[in-house]
Amino acid sequence: MRDSPAHGSSGTRHFQPVARWLTVASLVLILYGSLFPFRFAELGESSFFELLTSLRFQRTSRADLVANLLLYMPLGLCLLMSWPSRWGALPRLSWTVLVGTMLSCAIEMLQVHAASRVSSLTDVVVNVSGTLAGASIALIYLEIGSTIRIPGIAPGRPEPVPLGILLLWLAFRLAPFVPALDWQKFKEALKPIFLEPRFGLLDTYRYMIGWLVVGYAVRCLWRREYAMHAFLAIVLIVLFGRIVVVGKVLVAPEILALVISIPLAAVMVALTDQRRAGLLALLLASVIVLQGLKPFELLAQPHSFSWMPFMNSLSDSLEVNYSILLEKCFWYFSLVWLLTRQGTGILLATGLTTLLVALIEMAQLWLPERSAEITDPMLAFGAGIIVALLSRPSTLRPAAPR
Repeated sequence: MRDSPAHGSSGTRHFQPVARWLTVASLVLILYGSLFPFRFAELGESSFFELLTSLRFQRTSRADLVANLLLYMPLGLCLLMSWPSRWGALPRLSWTVLVGTMLSCAIEMLQVHAASRVSSLTDVVVNVSGTLAGASIALIYLEIGSTIRIPGIAPGRPEPVPLGILLLWLAFRLAPFVPALDWQKFKEALKPIFLEPRFGLLDTYRYMIGWLVVGYAVRCLWRREYAMHAFLAIVLIVLFGRIVVVGKVLVAPEILALVISIPLAAVMVALTDQRRAGLLALLLASVIVLQGLKPFELLAQPHSFSWMPFMNSLSDSLEVNYSILLEKCFWYFSLVWLLTRQGTGILLATGLTTLLVALIEMAQLWLPERSAEITDPMLAFGAGIIVALLSRPSTLRPAAPR
């Protein structure tokens, strides 16, 4: 795959400064997530070669496999876009995979001395696969608009922020992405719809707003005559995916939410882009508040507040927690973006989102079965930084109708 001189190289140069900052952030997240809680035994006098050859293939859980893939994919994506634009696709891909391999090997050798970690070559293979997957996605994205054409997409590449919102929604709804070709699995996935339907008001509302935001993101990426087809394709991917992906089922609140959201989205098209974005931001903020304040009961004494980022996410069920993190990233990322589309400056949009999430975390000090920590405000603040880095000035204000 080779960049065209006029399109691919200029596109790479446009993303290079952003990609380099995001590469650093990815490295920090990988080191933090892989070495937490940072308790090491004596390193001893083992040589690099002895540590490397001590690694063996180990059985690992599905949750660990998916978590490692998700952790290294952003590194591969950002690192590939960081290399000089004059390099061809193959050198950039090779260097990206090499860096990912070296980083993974170094971390696994450090984990030999971490009592709470298990070092293995299996993790190295999965991490390298995640790096390769992320780099491949970056190459495909850079080719969109030149050698790769997507029907209905506005000229050039799709805007990265609404595209990222769609990918976060798909990741939240479909993780761990592992299909199961098992008739019993299909029946179990359909049972909550036909045999045991349960309609929760808050869940229905949450899915409805989520799908409305997805519809708006689709409308920002595709031209009007293609937008509905693209939205329906995403709906089918999610519904079919939840039937075949292990651990996923169809849920009645989401089906009801889709039935409600499609006519609502058609009505909202009549609004100006700015008013639509503002209304969606308000509705989305209400979802964040309602989700954060469940179960709407107060304790007599507050919990403690954790200043250690991702403390609970790294110590409980990993498969449940990365799905929760993906959902939160979708909400916070979308809220900042919608506020900017409504006309709010990026600094104020980031500040408002972070403040809202921080206030919810403070309220969770008095809520049962909730853990108040610094993680969510950090995610909201990080979402604002990423929106600012990825958005061109023209996309931080309402778009003209197409």
